[in-house]
Amino acid sequence: MGKAERNRQQRARESIAQQMAASRRAETRRRAFIAGGSILAVLAIVVVFIVVKTLNKPSPATVTASSHVTTTVVQQVTSVPAATLDKVAAGPVYPAPGSVYPHAIQTIATSSTPLTSGGKPQVVYVGAEYCPFCAAERWSLVVALSRFGTFSGLHFIHSSSTDVNPNTPTLSFYKASYTSKYLVFTTTEAQTVTKATLQPLTALDKQLMGKYDVPPYVPSATYDGSFPFVDFGNKYVIAGASYSPALLAGLTWQQIGADLANPNNTVAKAIDGAANHITAAICKITSNQPAGVCGSAGVSAASGSI
Repeated sequence: MGKAERNRQQRARESIAQQMAASRRAETRRRAFIAGGSILAVLAIVVVFIVVKTLNKPSPATVTASSHVTTTVVQQVTSVPAATLDKVAAGPVYPAPGSVYPHAIQTIATSSTPLTSGGKPQVVYVGAEYCPFCAAERWSLVVALSRFGTFSGLHFIHSSSTDVNPNTPTLSFYKASYTSKYLVFTTTEAQTVTKATLQPLTALDKQLMGKYDVPPYVPSATYDGSFPFVDFGNKYVIAGASYSPALLAGLTWQQIGADLANPNNTVAKAIDGAANHITAAICKITSNQPAGVCGSAGVSAASGSI
């Protein structure tokens, strides 16, 4: 590996670490505020009741998409044209706008038992609805996985309004399902947008994260158990976002959905580029099936980074 490539990887890891650190600082400030403001809580509740009755307006983080928006955007994100994905290929070279972090998908360094379910390779996602990094990653996961199977029950949310990259538009896997003849995809959304418990981590989640959501797959022990975490058949992992959530700032679900088909769009380059990398990882655990997807130009271009 050349010096320039090592430097690019180091910058990418530092960028991810800085964003994750900012997220943790925001959470620390939030907890301190809650502790310090407990005396005023009763008065605040009274005020809230009055305001809710008079205004009754949801915050951006609690707004959900209409059925029409959901149907339209789900169609767009689950059927990105193959020609678009081929043209985006591996995406721009980091740190160009719309680039994917180099080697966001990491090879598991130690020998491990292949992760399967029902005789099929298994992909495990663990995240949370408040998490802006999960918000970014879900778009690419849905684009990629839709080339191997079918989603149902997807809905649209925003990430937390009090975290870094606030109100990032995204999808949620909570109560969604996925079917494929090539693989099994299991998901856990651990917390809501407001960081309340949503789904408890499964025994498998804890086992995998205990092994692969720790150094050297994250920058340091400070980031153990970070979201998002994705395990591809115990061969490859993602421990963090594949691109910056800041690219989605101020956009609507409809705008992102429409952008995905345009290979010249910066957002599409990031989401579709990351999707090609994810697709390449999945192809390596499905024995390159389906051949039409795994042999495509976009996937072939992205597979070299894994």
